Amino acid sequence: MTPQGQKKPKSFYPLRWPTDEANGQQTGRQYYGQFIDTARRFGIADLLERWTGRSDREIRVQTLTSYLNLVSRAGLGYLLNFSLMRVEEAWNLRTNCLQIEKDPSFGDIYILQGCTTKTMSDSQALWVTSPSARVAVKAMQVVANLRTESALSEPNAHPETKATASESRYLIGYATEPWSKRGSKANHSLRPGIPYLARALQLFDPEQMRITQKDFELARMVTPTLSDEFAVGKIWPLAWHQLRRTGAVNMQASGLVSDASLQFQLKHVTRAMSLYYGQNHSRVRLDEKAHTLYVRTMYEVLGRQLQQLASDRFVSPHGEKRKSEIVRLISATDARKVINLAKKGIASYRSVLLGICTSRAPCPYGGIDNIAHCGGGDSLEQPKPCADVLYDPAQLNEVEALEAILDERLATAEAESPLRASLEAQKRSVENYRHAIQQM
Repeated sequence: MTPQGQKKPKSFYPLRWPTDEANGQQTGRQYYGQFIDTARRFGIADLLERWTGRSDREIRVQTLTSYLNLVSRAGLGYLLNFSLMRVEEAWNLRTNCLQIEKDPSFGDIYILQGCTTKTMSDSQALWVTSPSARVAVKAMQVVANLRTESALSEPNAHPETKATASESRYLIGYATEPWSKRGSKANHSLRPGIPYLARALQLFDPEQMRITQKDFELARMVTPTLSDEFAVGKIWPLAWHQLRRTGAVNMQASGLVSDASLQFQLKHVTRAMSLYYGQNHSRVRLDEKAHTLYVRTMYEVLGRQLQQLASDRFVSPHGEKRKSEIVRLISATDARKVINLAKKGIASYRSVLLGICTSRAPCPYGGIDNIAHCGGGDSLEQPKPCADVLYDPAQLNEVEALEAILDERLATAEAESPLRASLEAQKRSVENYRHAIQQM
């Protein structure tokens, strides 16, 4: 090693052939030639070329640092996708952040523990994550451990670097490899800046990132106020926060957390809901800001769905007059107004097999797994479909699939049994639905 600030001679570097006539006989140094030769010997040359975009001629030992940075950033993005954390929160996770709680009811629960960016006193905030997050954390730990070992082997390392040798060191830190320009000498009490997600674009195929018409329409449904940088044909402008928002949107759209559950004062219908909403449930307390973002996104999605009800796609079995009454408050152009209606509970949207239920009250007839009342099949005389249902012709294939199941079960159902009566009522509802959409 050379004293700090003193320029190293070219013969110091082992991954090149010395040009100052040094051959290592006197110093005992061993030279390995160009780094690309070492990379080939260890079978990582193709790996570095693929993910850093450098050719054989361009690969240097510094390319390995670029690859390690890419691993850490890919892991960061993975954790953001599966936790709803802010990028600042994930950036400051420690190497021991992943915990596995063994719950007697739910089994293994994977949790990320860290500090919130808004509440400095809360250093024990928890985020439920996917079991697959273990892979990302493990890869990031390997990089962090390597860099800690490298930093501690540098005699001129900054004093704060030695403090990172504990298990609570940061999951993402400085590049401290011997060939790094400043990592080993940086003040590790100061965190490195968060890189832009665009710097990791070599992870993605540019053509796959190009915005299609379908992409644009879907994005507008989720975010009505998209800026001009989002347009068909352009490359999607990635940002870390989009991962957090996308997670909230997917949670809302997944069906695991439904708007119906909100009507029942957040009762836990599925395990995922219990984990998400359970304040202190199973000793898991979720980040309050993630909950706020989820609720806000839910209403934005609901607002867009409500706007679609005014289109010609949906029809009321009671005629156009009844549909007009249902959608009279819904504006097809003012998204904010519709979102406010959803927040106040004035307008409701719940997917059912025949289309959409607009009732603001919980359905006592089922509606999701039984369509007898939705389609008026529970009335033996004049059909009396639910007054709050809007039929969706796009559901025809699903309804016909149900009809096939009903026919199969009717063939074996006992005469005059409650089961047969229920199946026949649903069969009549299918026929009423088909008749109504054929009149469109």
